[in-house]
Amino acid sequence: MQVFHAGEDIVTGGSVVALGDFDGLHIAHMTIIRSGINYARDRGLKSGILLFEENTKGARLITPNEAKLELLEREKPDFVYLRKFTKEFMRLSPREFVELLIKNLNIKAVCVGYDYSFGYKAEGDVELLKKFGAEYGFDVLVTGAMSLDGKIISSTYIRSLIESGDIEEANKFLGRRFCVEGIVLSGLQNGRKMGIPTANVNYDPKMAMPKSGVYAGITYVDGRRLKCVINVGANPTFNADKITIESHILDFDEDIYGKYIRVSFALRMRGDIKFDSIAALKEQIHSDIDKVREMEL
Repeated sequence: MQVFHAGEDIVTGGSVVALGDFDGLHIAHMTIIRSGINYARDRGLKSGILLFEENTKGARLITPNEAKLELLEREKPDFVYLRKFTKEFMRLSPREFVELLIKNLNIKAVCVGYDYSFGYKAEGDVELLKKFGAEYGFDVLVTGAMSLDGKIISSTYIRSLIESGDIEEANKFLGRRFCVEGIVLSGLQNGRKMGIPTANVNYDPKMAMPKSGVYAGITYVDGRRLKCVINVGANPTFNADKITIESHILDFDEDIYGKYIRVSFALRMRGDIKFDSIAALKEQIHSDIDKVREMEL
């Protein structure tokens, strides 16, 4: 999979490009993207995805670009075209946007969702895109609304599930587990003082934040998949005020400060509790650890 930025390269030969915000890369997004990849393969064309380096709608992130690229590479498209969502780009008219795709990506088809919009102030919609397709000679493949358990699959709904702590439901709609990643920082080390060390993740502050509480999950370190208990919150027992994401990795005592790790959330075990004593907190954490140890994650 080739990854290139605006101005670095152009695509030679015809291409089929998936278009959208793709802020979550959830089930519906992946359906759009896979339809483009399959369409391109069947016709001997190159397949690609247009991704923006920034979240175009300003909402909390569900999937950062690093994770998106890793997920997309598994689908084996030919390229990902990364663009900055600059003021100049925002001001492109719908026609100018389409002409940019023709010039830079040599599109022969585009794949979009039913509610896709484009161009300045989102003036373009699917019907206008089809008209441009007829005019410029490219096909427009439209994926209709997709639902799961009677709910339309959307980033907005998934974000609300994450922020309410309903991680299991959010994961169903994502089609994978919600993850947070970043460098391990040295924190207050309250866990280490109790003999229960945690990895304090320096997460992107623009990420959607799971509701405060304790979660079961997996921490990925140097390619290893390790069970963990994850605490999200301000550590009320210690009267802290900064929201942290800390992972206690089971049966693990390596120094990983400064390493880049990924923490995936499987389920929420309980809410954030202010305990009367450190001893009570420690007892509860050990109980949480024992429960996670028995889980199939």
